[in-house]
Amino acid sequence: MQKYDFTGASNGADCLVRQAREKSMHGDHTAAVEYLMEAVDIEPKHPEAFALMGDCCDYLGQYEQAIANYDRALELDPYHADAWFNKGMSLRSIGRNIEAVQCIEKSIELYCGR
Repeated sequence: MQKYDFTGASNGADCLVRQAREKSMHGDHTAAVEYLMEAVDIEPKHPEAFALMGDCCDYLGQYEQAIANYDRALELDPYHADAWFNKGMSLRSIGRNIEAVQCIEKSIELYCGR
């Protein structure tokens, strides 16, 4: 992966997140995680980067790491409905069903505006 020197932290992190999303959409979740790690080095408070990193870790079967990334995204943005839902799905994958339902219910509440 080519390293970039971005002077505008948020802009640089956003660019790396977009590149990571593209890699992820093409099934290269490992490369996507590398881009996202660089993005959070530039902008440590980027909830979308952590949420996407959670998605990639989930695809890679790294459920505990996925949950940790969703937790970080939710610390930064507690209204991130996708992170709540996907955290629930990762929890379900490791048999933590009660917590999974709570997260999915929270995402539904946010999606529906209740």
